[in-house]
Amino acid sequence: MTATGPTPRRSNDTFKRARLRAARLAAFALLAGAGVIYTAARYFRPGHPWLGFVAAFSGAAMIGALADWFAVVALFRHPFGVRLPHTAIIAANKGRIADSLGDFIQSRFLSTDKILEGIHTFRPGRRIAKWCLREENIERIQSYLGHITRRLLAKVDPRQARAFLKDALASGLESLDTGLLAGRILDTLAEDRRHQWLLDEALTQLYQFLQHDDVRQELVFAIARHMDFVPSTLNLDERVGRAILQRLYDALQTVLQGVREDHDHVLRRRFDEAVTDISDKLKHDAHFRARIRAMQTELIQNPEMEVAIAALWDGLQGWLLGQIEERPGQTGPARTLAVVIRELAASFADRPPLHAWIEAQIASYAPALVERYRRTLGLFIAAQVKSWDDAFLIDQIELNIGRDLQFIRINGTLVGGIVGLILYTLTRLAS
Repeated sequence: MTATGPTPRRSNDTFKRARLRAARLAAFALLAGAGVIYTAARYFRPGHPWLGFVAAFSGAAMIGALADWFAVVALFRHPFGVRLPHTAIIAANKGRIADSLGDFIQSRFLSTDKILEGIHTFRPGRRIAKWCLREENIERIQSYLGHITRRLLAKVDPRQARAFLKDALASGLESLDTGLLAGRILDTLAEDRRHQWLLDEALTQLYQFLQHDDVRQELVFAIARHMDFVPSTLNLDERVGRAILQRLYDALQTVLQGVREDHDHVLRRRFDEAVTDISDKLKHDAHFRARIRAMQTELIQNPEMEVAIAALWDGLQGWLLGQIEERPGQTGPARTLAVVIRELAASFADRPPLHAWIEAQIASYAPALVERYRRTLGLFIAAQVKSWDDAFLIDQIELNIGRDLQFIRINGTLVGGIVGLILYTLTRLAS
């Protein structure tokens, strides 16, 4: 069976394996040293009685080292390949260990209280805001949105897009009661006589239009053509026409000034009446409304509509591609996609209440999700551990905790030696 799951980082494993090898070498060196000392002490003891203490220490140290070596090795494999009871404990109990690990993660790490505490400590709203403010992340977002947009635009058939826009506009126009909508808009403008600015603007534009030299000259010629009784000698007809036109301009300026200053001017009242009449026809006159409906239908069926929709789609597509192709470092008056993302991120970062709202939303949805998937996650973890090859599982555990277990061997060597020395001393004192 082959191992599944995440592949360990090789560089990190190499470092861990080197440290484990060094710890094993240190533990073995201590055991070998205790053996050499014990052999030497026993050999020279007849001539040096005090070496009995050294022999007692080193002998007990070897016993402690071997006992702890057996205990450590028994966790992972059978010592010397001999299948003694209660050895290769991890491999023999892999299923139970996997179930216990899954249950532990369910109850300890994925409990609702722990998740909510983690959300409160992590403060995801503020972290998201900080993440969005980084220039490299803005570029990443722009690149991601640009990639999606290009893929979508590449997959869209222009004919289908134009047909969709046409159907959408046609459906919208057919269902739209333009007359009623226009009537309501006029009613809204007529409240507090806010529509009067339309009259002011129309009169002002008319006066400015009549001030253009070409318009004045055309009006002079028109007046002169209708003045057959005035001779054209020495351009007398044009002079008379220009004088009449100036009188008309003066009269118009007087009327405009009067309308501006008098809010109850007769023209304003007539304009109020005209707006009210048009609004009433738009909402209630069947003939008038039928004419508007006919104009809507004619607009929908007009062949030029397809040309306009095609131009609309092409322009929209070109604008989108132009926006996503611009890089964040470029300058210019255009509001590029990167500029918009940057401004949105800055606005988001300056709104702590929005951060709190995001965290509150996450906290409100998290418990239900945790309760729904907690057991599934626990079972998934247990299944993953069970699917691992025994050698792979043992290797990973030994890489991560084996070095600490070698220090148990080292401590066992020293503690065993001390205990042996104490027992030997007490025995000598008692004899």
